[in-house]
Amino acid sequence: MRTKIRLFATRTRWKLMACAFLLAILCVCAPTGFAKSAAAAKAHRSDSGEPGCKILYAGFVGAMETSDHKSSGVVQIRDTLRGPTYGDVCANSFMPYKFSTGLDWILEHFPSHEGAMTEEEVRNGPKIILYGHSTGGWAMLAVARELQRREIPVELTVQADSVGFTDLTIPSNVKSGAIFHANDVLMFMTTKRLKLQDATKTTIVANVLVKGANHLSITRDPRIRELVLKTVQQLRLSGK
Repeated sequence: MRTKIRLFATRTRWKLMACAFLLAILCVCAPTGFAKSAAAAKAHRSDSGEPGCKILYAGFVGAMETSDHKSSGVVQIRDTLRGPTYGDVCANSFMPYKFSTGLDWILEHFPSHEGAMTEEEVRNGPKIILYGHSTGGWAMLAVARELQRREIPVELTVQADSVGFTDLTIPSNVKSGAIFHANDVLMFMTTKRLKLQDATKTTIVANVLVKGANHLSITRDPRIRELVLKTVQQLRLSGK
């Protein structure tokens, strides 16, 4: 029993130290954070130059990657959704320390006016899918919580080897959540289980240990891609 307690304490300490280091990088690289985003969101626009976006895909890569990192499954799914088969989908990817840019991009696709959006405006707005890898998982849920504050629903959140202090609890505006994790060198840092703010509103649709994957290759697990594309298809059918 004592051995198990010591092992748990060691794992927890390493995760806290690693998360603190990674989040410190994010804080240094993101001097404006949501302060800038809040001002931008106050005047968000629907004239984003992307007409016909019925579904939005926002992906958040890991802290050490660029938003166009071609080896990232986050980016590869984005590129697929930018193809001719998905003309009703708008897809973009962001670095985690620029997560406010991702929030602003999403809000550009909703009506602009003072005060909260009406139920009809939200209902007629695009459906949202979020995917985050590593610290991008933390950034993605930060965006989901900001959308919750604006009473905007999220259809699906996907976390792959998610890292962060506040990446454990899925907010109640998210309908479905999924998490994929690997037993790699970062296994003591990554989140393995999710909590739900409201179990009557959110369903965990996947909690998968990806065997043989490392911290980057896990983003390319075909089950993640299948889940995202299946969700897109279901949203298309429900919108008819």
